[in-house]
Amino acid sequence: MRSRPGTRIAAGAGVVLCIVFAWQAAACSGAEPTSVGPSASASEVAGGGPTPDTTASPLDTAAASPTDIAALAPSATVAATRSATRSPSPAPKFIAHPWTADPSLVAAKNEGRVTIDSSGKVVVLTSAPPAPQYPATAALDVSWSRNIQEPPTQGKDARGTAYTDLNYKLLCGPGAAAAVLYYWPATQKLVTTKAGYFVEPVNVGKNHYAKTYWTGQAATGNARGMILYLAEVLWPTPDKGQSWWARPGLMRWSAHPATYVENLVDGINWEASGGASVSYFYVTVPAAALTAAALLSHVKADISMGVPVVVAVRTSDGTHSLTFWKVKAKRSSGNHFVTVVGYDDTAGTYQVLDTCGLTCNDRGVRAGVSTMSQAAVYALIEAESDNDGILW
Repeated sequence: MRSRPGTRIAAGAGVVLCIVFAWQAAACSGAEPTSVGPSASASEVAGGGPTPDTTASPLDTAAASPTDIAALAPSATVAATRSATRSPSPAPKFIAHPWTADPSLVAAKNEGRVTIDSSGKVVVLTSAPPAPQYPATAALDVSWSRNIQEPPTQGKDARGTAYTDLNYKLLCGPGAAAAVLYYWPATQKLVTTKAGYFVEPVNVGKNHYAKTYWTGQAATGNARGMILYLAEVLWPTPDKGQSWWARPGLMRWSAHPATYVENLVDGINWEASGGASVSYFYVTVPAAALTAAALLSHVKADISMGVPVVVAVRTSDGTHSLTFWKVKAKRSSGNHFVTVVGYDDTAGTYQVLDTCGLTCNDRGVRAGVSTMSQAAVYALIEAESDNDGILW
């Protein structure tokens, strides 16, 4: 996790990353791109939800070096002073602050003071309620969400246009986000109806820059319009131009595009709050700070409120694997985001929703909802190489 001093302000400043193989560094990291391509215009992206102001972005230039990008990040204000001779003011000093969670939200979540009311809005209580008694078994309705699928790396889009885009193999972060947002009243309709043309904000090379059209529901996969909107267009206002969110889209667009956990939690919170806050409901817990008992407790708490938990896992650790993935050595497996949508204490299992499409996993099959042992899910969280942990 990256840290950043300070506290988030609600309404102003307020876990699925795609497969990350050995050539990708921690938590979807990668070098900043050296070229910037055109982004989809507002008229090409249909549907509701917050729309990023790409025209205001300083990254519309034809080329931007990592140094240029760092210099564009906002920073603390430096007071300008003038001497008695009224010499020119010194130029502001820009400092790129790293990301951090809102400690007040983390504390409230850990104390059980964050709840969701009957209208689907988050309420933070001033004092902790009595310890809840959870049922032995509970699960969310997955009759629609089980078919949320990332588009394949090649084929035909929703309008029958042939395309190839290898970045689509990396959409598990936006896929998991779409699965989560289906369960929030502020975004459920958007997830099921979002449609439009989408294109990456950065052209990272041949077969990595398709312009495709997707809808909210289709026999080949639901929520593809929302997945591409999250991946390529979403840009929360408090995060715009910050060092951790330099370009539109939930994914960081670089030579090796991927989703970072801090972008994922901010993006989900921003959309779930209706564009009001990036410190709304979800908080992160790194794998190193997570226990199997805490994971189960967090899953029960969120499921009881009607929303899933995002987990960052290794697809296999040599002994266990995700249901739609092969058991293989940890070094030859990848990092992946999925969501937990149910649990059964009697059987010792979780229900796991994986949005991976046909060309995403190593079995070449469409993923969906499956039942996994609680021990296996926890082991795969521990095996994930970036210590991303969970969003709950």
